[in-house]
Parts: sequence; structure tokens; C-alpha cells
Amino acid sequence: MSNLMFCLNATMPIFLTMMLGYAFRKWHIMDGSFVDKMNSFVFKVALPVLVFQDLATVDFFEAWDWKFVVFCFLATLISITAVTLLSFLLKDKSLQGEFIQASYRSSAAIFGIAFIQNIYGEAGMGPLMIVASVPLYNIMAVVVLTVMRPERGRVNGALIRKTLHGIITNPIIVGILTGVVWSVLKLPMPVILEKTVKNVAVLATPLGLMAMGASIEFKGDF
Repeated sequence: MSNLMFCLNATMPIFLTMMLGYAFRKWHIMDGSFVDKMNSFVFKVALPVLVFQDLATVDFFEAWDWKFVVFCFLATLISITAVTLLSFLLKDKSLQGEFIQASYRSSAAIFGIAFIQNIYGEAGMGPLMIVASVPLYNIMAVVVLTVMRPERGRVNGALIRKTLHGIITNPIIVGILTGVVWSVLKLPMPVILEKTVKNVAVLATPLGLMAMGASIEFKGDF
């Protein structure tokens, strides 16, 4: 029974937060435009600030575990490679980019951090998982959706530059790189800055989960 309660305490808050988002949408407290803006805020602001906080506030060299990082990276890379190969079996090649993106992409930074915090009370190994997986998620998302877009053409210099620009300017990757540099250089975190960063970072998980729940649509006959 204690194991069951432990599992419920770790998972049910996440599920119920998502269901709150679904309920708010049904009760017209949220609408489609609001959910889209909330999603944009989470992935462009709150989530980058969250990963920055998780990385900037730990001793990077002390927390670094290369075996764990390599494992997370390879597991992510294998899953992306597998779904990419499967995508070539599609009759409609214009769907390849969407198929690959939908198959491998996960909300690791939101779900992963949420589960880790619920289980251990702190991020723990979360930052290392983020370093290993999230940059690869986002890099491959830009590459796949650019190279395998429906109106795809020849891969030229302009396309490569556009792809690299999308990778470099990705807010989550910027947050990760800034957090790593901050930690490695051991830059101080003044109390005012620390509290401000925390106030923004704490919004990432609940708003992200509610936005996911608000996006759920049940269609068809049951």
C-alpha cells in the first residue's frame, strides 16, 4: 500500500493539473487563443528560465555524470533514428516531418522535472537529463521540420543557414547554454535575481501541464 501511495503522490498531481487545464477550457475560462499564448510563454520564457535555474544553481562539475549523460543522449538519438527510418515507409512523404516530430518529441523538461521533483523533492539529476536530451530534441526538431518540410527542395546554403539560425536562437538551448556557462564560471546569483528567476521558473511546470490539458480534444464515438 505504501508503494501505491508513493506512486500516486508522484503521478496524480501531474495528471490533475492537466485535467484542470482541460476543465478550464471546457468552462471557457481558457480559450484557444489563451492556450496558444500560454504555450508560447512556457516554451519561450518559463521553460528556458527553468533550465537556466536548474543548471546555474548547481556545481556543474560536481553534478556531472558522463555515463548518465551519454545514456540519455544515446537513448534519445536511437529513438529519433528509429522513427526517421520508419518515416520512409510512409506513402505520403510530405508527412515525414510531422510523423518524426510527433513520434520522438516528448515534454522531457516539463514531465521529467515534474516527476523528479515529486519523487525526490528537488531536481536532482534533472539538469543532466536536460543537457543530454533537450538540446538534441530541439536541434533535430529544427532540422527535421526544415529538411523534411512538405515543400522540400534541394538542401542549399540558405536552408543550412536557416536551420542553424533556428537552432542557435532556440530559447531552451539558449537557457541551457547560459545556465552551463553561469555554473562553470561560478557567477554569483544575487538574492533579487535568484528570487525573480525562481518566480518565473516555477510557472513552467504548472502552466505547461495546464496548457497540455487544455489542448486535449476527445473526438469520435466511444
